[in-house]
Amino acid sequence: MKQKVISIIIQIFVWTGLLLLPIIFSPPAPPGFPKSESFDSTQITINFLLLIGFYYFNYYLLIPQFYLKKKTAIYIFSVIGSLVAILLISNIFIYSFDIQNINDFNPRPPEFRPTISIFIVVLFVSLGLRMNSELKRAEEEKIKIEKEKLNAELSYLKAQVNPHFLFNTLNIIYTLATMRSYQTAEAVMKLSKLMRYVISDIQAPFVPLEKEIGYIENYIELLRLRMAKNNQICFNILGNPEGLQISPFILIPFVENAFKHGTSAVEPMLIDITIAVSNDELYFSVKNNKLNITSQDDESTGIGNENTRKRLEMIYKENYTLQIIETDKTFEVKLKVVLI
Repeated sequence: MKQKVISIIIQIFVWTGLLLLPIIFSPPAPPGFPKSESFDSTQITINFLLLIGFYYFNYYLLIPQFYLKKKTAIYIFSVIGSLVAILLISNIFIYSFDIQNINDFNPRPPEFRPTISIFIVVLFVSLGLRMNSELKRAEEEKIKIEKEKLNAELSYLKAQVNPHFLFNTLNIIYTLATMRSYQTAEAVMKLSKLMRYVISDIQAPFVPLEKEIGYIENYIELLRLRMAKNNQICFNILGNPEGLQISPFILIPFVENAFKHGTSAVEPMLIDITIAVSNDELYFSVKNNKLNITSQDDESTGIGNENTRKRLEMIYKENYTLQIIETDKTFEVKLKVVLI
């Protein structure tokens, strides 16, 4: 709507300018032909209407049908033909006026220069405005396609995260059930809370940071139910996350990897997770001891990290930094994100 209003305003200014040009630059009447104000105003009106007609004829027909379709020769001949038609109609009017108003008919020589000059202005103005409109339309179409592609890719990446989480959690509950643990019911309740968040909130592009942190807390508590006592988890939250939002499921893949590869039923293991908020910036780190893992596990970890990196690039662009530090004994992720 705004673009249409701007276009109308531009056209009003263009036509006002074109109407004034003949008045400013009109040549003096030839010798023997006294200057007639009624003639001048009528001639200007006729030329003005002809040029308006050519503007819209060029804008809506000649440019889209010939110029944009690379039919340059036909377009040039059409423009020349339009100019000839305008000059003929304009000069026919002049001669008709002279015959009616001069007793001793001595027609004035035709004057083409003002009309041709203004015609050229109209030609390039209409061509420029039409090309500008086409460029804007193409840019909007490009943005629309990129947005649809982005949404499709994000949906695909989210779909990869959700089943992975669900399978891991069901394995936990299955293990507890086979052990006839009294914690099975508690685990089912925690899973219910987690799935409620996944189903209701993950569909939104952004969620409150408190909810995302709460999700991670519930996830950690659920995993504690099946962990051996030799595994230690440190989970720290620093700062106030209130009022900030984050894209859902950005942090959890790193937490999942830490639990998947940083826990053991035999060796003493440590997982250290920190979420710190300062102003509108989020600092996230997760560090875990490494176990001897198979190449298949390495590949799974790489895919998860790569998916998360893609989401970060698509959503936060240059407003994030991600570091993955791996040694022989530890695996650490450091993430800094500027939130909204």
